[in-house]
Amino acid sequence: MSTLKKIVKPLLTVCILFALSCDNDITDINTNPNGVNLEEANPSFLLSDVMVSTAMDIGNKGYSEPLAAFVQYIQKDSWGNNEYNWSGSGWETYYNTLRTADLALERSKGSGYVFHEAVAMILKAHNYALLTDFYGDVPYTEALQGDGEINLPKYDSQESVYKGVIADIESASAMLSANRGGLEVFAPSQDIFFGGDADKWIKYANSLALRYYMRLSEKDPSFAGAGVQKTLALPLISSVDEECAIPYLGISPGDSQPSNAQSGTPSTFLRVKPCATLTYKLAELDDPRREIWFDAVEIPIKVVAAADVPGGGDDVVEGGVRYINEDILADNNFTIYDPETWFEDRKAGLTMIDTNSVYVGIPVSNQGTEPYTYNLNPNPVQGGGNVHVSLMNPMFNEPSGPNLKARVFSYAELCFLKAEAALKGWGSDAEDNYNKGVQASLETWGIGDRFDDYIDNDGVVFNGTLEQIMEQKWIANFSSASEAYLDWRRTGLPDLRPGPFARSAVIPVRFVYPTENSTLNRENYYSALNSLEATEYTDDVPGYIENDTPWSKPWILQGVDKPW
Repeated sequence: MSTLKKIVKPLLTVCILFALSCDNDITDINTNPNGVNLEEANPSFLLSDVMVSTAMDIGNKGYSEPLAAFVQYIQKDSWGNNEYNWSGSGWETYYNTLRTADLALERSKGSGYVFHEAVAMILKAHNYALLTDFYGDVPYTEALQGDGEINLPKYDSQESVYKGVIADIESASAMLSANRGGLEVFAPSQDIFFGGDADKWIKYANSLALRYYMRLSEKDPSFAGAGVQKTLALPLISSVDEECAIPYLGISPGDSQPSNAQSGTPSTFLRVKPCATLTYKLAELDDPRREIWFDAVEIPIKVVAAADVPGGGDDVVEGGVRYINEDILADNNFTIYDPETWFEDRKAGLTMIDTNSVYVGIPVSNQGTEPYTYNLNPNPVQGGGNVHVSLMNPMFNEPSGPNLKARVFSYAELCFLKAEAALKGWGSDAEDNYNKGVQASLETWGIGDRFDDYIDNDGVVFNGTLEQIMEQKWIANFSSASEAYLDWRRTGLPDLRPGPFARSAVIPVRFVYPTENSTLNRENYYSALNSLEATEYTDDVPGYIENDTPWSKPWILQGVDKPW
């Protein structure tokens, strides 16, 4: 499809808004409203569209799409993929977004808008980074050149995309810094990320550069280390108020909190449940965020001695609690859920009972069908409720709210990046940055006043290990599953494992290219497959084209012993 056709759809709304802001005489009405003139497109509105698309992609992946299940924040008990069987999503969305960003860049240059040009560069770089994060080699230098120029672009190496992205981000930051005080106005209503504040864009760009230098820290430590040390000397996101977290508007399904029932059906919300990996970790740490993210289970289960079952039965609901006689467990193939042994118990065919009295999650990929029967659900219907498993906090059932945001780049992430860099000898004060990261996460969810009590808890007080930093970063990235996944892929931390009914013994490490690439851009597609490294898991699941599998290692993982 041509560049024009790709851009027209998102641009129509932008152009209509732009037209309404102008003084037009009645003769303008005779102009074809679908005849978008790209030479007159307003770069501010184009960039607004790019920001919306970028934030919504990150927000959707962050909360309820498969990535959130795969990093074990949630599990869907109906109509969900909990089994690590993915192809991935985003290719077409990213390139549509990039075409709009590229047009914004050209229009900004043509108009002499330095601020807009720099923002367009940052947004283009970020979306290219996401593409290569998930897929590996991707069209980069020859992309976005349709309409007879280059219709079949080559796939650039993942290394060159990462390093090109970093260079573009740094150039944009330098451009803004060099022209500070002489920049054109970027209206706050159009700059949905930072309200037209150039200093915040500079900090955001530098923070993105730090993220991507650290992304390369295992694969290319010399390049990454030098870049990290250089970047740490620059202005960075320095508070929760400066982080890039975009509130959902809640006007339509496309701008609302993912999986809320008001934008869908009741089951849209009901099917999303906490994952037991997260609920038990938060319980272990006595973490106050569980109160913010999850709802208490409606009817807890207690396994008790026969004499303690009300009325002398074996399975009785009394006073809002379900009591089960411990003597009937063996005969019914039941066992009490234990986070240390559940995998083996489930492989052995046992049915688990979770006796947590407050927050009950679903273990990851714990059965070969959708787990709406989990924890002895008395009404096991697809899309129905389950009184013995927690729901998400009711706020996630709303289209918008104070804590409902697409978290593009948090201050907590920045702090944990600095803490990790300090452990590597590339920065300083790992403990202080770790503590600030924990505090920032609590603040962003409205419970910053709980920090002093929480930071001294067993398992939370700083112990100087990368494992602890990455564990707290994983918790803090709740609703930002993309970064949690990419951190896990880079470090293998936290030690997330698929459940007994997953499609493979290990978690996938990339998205699969869209099938049409193998026919529409065949030569370049097959060339890109040669850059992927086959692994012992590549052939575990049939149905993929040659080496284009979720378990084939892209460049960033080749020669590296992480994550597996």
